[in-house]
Amino acid sequence: MIDNQIDWNEVWKEQMTKHNEMSGGMDCATYWDDKEEARNYWKMVQDGEIFVSSLLKDMKIDPHFRVLDVGAGPGTLVLPISKKAAHVTAVEPSSSMICVLRENIDNSGIENIGCVQKRWEEIDLENDLDTPYDLVIASFSLGMTDIKAAIQKMMDATSKYVYLAWFAGEPSWDAHYRELSTQLYDNAVYCPMPKSDVIFNLLYQMEIYPNVRVFPFQMLHRFLSFEDAVDYFSGQFRVTEEGHKAKLREILPHILENEGDSWILCHHSLNMMIWWDKKEHGSKSQ
Repeated sequence: MIDNQIDWNEVWKEQMTKHNEMSGGMDCATYWDDKEEARNYWKMVQDGEIFVSSLLKDMKIDPHFRVLDVGAGPGTLVLPISKKAAHVTAVEPSSSMICVLRENIDNSGIENIGCVQKRWEEIDLENDLDTPYDLVIASFSLGMTDIKAAIQKMMDATSKYVYLAWFAGEPSWDAHYRELSTQLYDNAVYCPMPKSDVIFNLLYQMEIYPNVRVFPFQMLHRFLSFEDAVDYFSGQFRVTEEGHKAKLREILPHILENEGDSWILCHHSLNMMIWWDKKEHGSKSQ
């Protein structure tokens, strides 16, 4: 039994708040407002076809389905799903991400995708969206502080399925960032985002008993030069002092892989796809 003395939504809030504070108050949506990072992410997606197929594996999408993608990014799932479903609505808060998404839609000549630029927390289901959808998915876009309210809104937006993809174990970048934080700033404490165990426990408390599939993924972040990598991590850690940049130059060769003139940061993690049918759980989740 899940310990009902623990408020798992509060556990999520606390961990996500600490992570955002450690990042200088920058949450996931704000992070992707950098257009260069949005384009870099799209390049990684294009190079990681196995990643996309892993997300879509066993997903129930009928040709008549209307699908809602929460935190759609540059179109990672929107574009392939649009070929299987009648319509896809993409909700994306980042202006840079949605700009890349719209470029990708135009370049693909796809006409069954709609875009809404808003944070999920700010979405008004009646005025911003044409609910209900047949399927709602949030793939690695669960940076909301109040995750229970976010999930409940997804439940309210669908008549059938909810799919959530999130990290199950410690991703490689948590280990890298913990090492960098320690070496750049003495006694620094790295606060990672909450993981899938918190989501599962919260769903259990909401009397939602989901299906779970565990899957790995790997993506490559390629830097055209070593100095590009130094600039990237300087931004990540708000490094301005030359002494800290010198430390970065010492540490990064142990984290990055050199390939000719370019340097590669290998992202890998173990993840969970968590999904359920609202018809089986919708009346119990209030």
